[in-house]
Amino acid sequence: MDALKALLEKKRSAVPAGKFGDQKFVKQSELEELRLKRLREEEEAERREKEQRKRSRSEQDSRTLQRHESGAKEEELPKEEVIRRLRLLQQPVTLFGEDDVARAARLRKAQEDFQAEDEHTGGQQANTLLLLQKEGRLKAKQALTSTEPTVKKDGKDPPASRDHDEQDNEPEQAEEESETARMFREAAEALKEKREEEAMSVEERISKYFKRWCKEWGEDLDRRPEAVKKTGGGNQATLQYQQTMTFIKPLYKLLKQKQVHPEMVAGLYMIVQAIKQRNYLHAYDVYMRLAIGNNPWPIGVTSVGIHERSAREKISHVMNGGAHIMNDEATRKYLQAVKRLLTFVQRAYPTDPSRSVDFDGFRDAGRGAAGSGSDKQALLEAERKGMVPLLEAPKHFHDKDGTIKVPPKWENILKQSEVYKEISNGTPRTPPRSPLQSNPPKT
Repeated sequence: MDALKALLEKKRSAVPAGKFGDQKFVKQSELEELRLKRLREEEEAERREKEQRKRSRSEQDSRTLQRHESGAKEEELPKEEVIRRLRLLQQPVTLFGEDDVARAARLRKAQEDFQAEDEHTGGQQANTLLLLQKEGRLKAKQALTSTEPTVKKDGKDPPASRDHDEQDNEPEQAEEESETARMFREAAEALKEKREEEAMSVEERISKYFKRWCKEWGEDLDRRPEAVKKTGGGNQATLQYQQTMTFIKPLYKLLKQKQVHPEMVAGLYMIVQAIKQRNYLHAYDVYMRLAIGNNPWPIGVTSVGIHERSAREKISHVMNGGAHIMNDEATRKYLQAVKRLLTFVQRAYPTDPSRSVDFDGFRDAGRGAAGSGSDKQALLEAERKGMVPLLEAPKHFHDKDGTIKVPPKWENILKQSEVYKEISNGTPRTPPRSPLQSNPPKT
């Protein structure tokens, strides 16, 4: 009996109070009508909200077009150029009822709104062409203003520099620094840099060397002759450099915030150490293991065998609920930037071909001034200057008896890495000193 009373009370409380007055009972049809009425009210509110958003969006677009029309007039482009740029941006050439003025305004709006950096969309096309053109115009304008002669307000020329007279009056003993003093200065600077580096964390060291090599890459491109810069290979190398600098920026931010995965930090530190030792073959091996591991699936190889669907499921984070390194667009981009940086450093700091990757595979003066874009030419120039250090033979997979050893897996390499152990255990991220650095010399 108590259960029946509880059920009646539950049914009575389910009826909204005040909807049906003082009625003792409610029909099922009345409840259904009330539910439908509430549903219609919700649909009407949602429809009004959509109309409001659509109206605000159209008002914003109209204000944008008015701002373009009322602003300062840019250079008038011919119709053929407007059509070419619209096709380059993958926009329709002509809309229904559109004239030349409206087409030009739509092009200006598309150039501002088009962002192909796709960190969130997942694409792979970057709008570096328009960015490079804008930076080129800015540099040309700055160069033009810097070359203008400086004139005093009274119309007289500024006084000539007295550097030449001062140089003539300097004593002869200060003409040139001695070789011994230069060597001592370089040794002191190297020792100071080593001590500063010992106090850095792993992330700071990685960021330091990547920024240094990126700067040297830009300086190498700037040393090219103007005629070489304007060639197809030179323009492509400049575009690649600009794109690489954009790709590697998220890595600097993550390293500064110490938000990079320990496995990635350990791999990047191994790459930096291998590059410093000019063992580019080992650096490339670490890069490949860090990027794709021991199987080809993460890079999109889906048609190796007859079971294509199984391969696709292995690389699809939507199908299997997990994600691999190549599903993260930002990670894919800065890993690609690291690979391009490795290619440049191999030419900037040449070494024995047995320690290089694809030695002298490309010969193009547009790639950079070092070696005229050739690894072999850069190595020959460095040998003539005596700038190639004597290095030990690179590691190989031959055992003592001459047989081929099985290459270690990436998991085993990480287990032997001291940096990975420290980062995984949560200890301070300072790499261990080598035996040579355990007792630094006193000054």
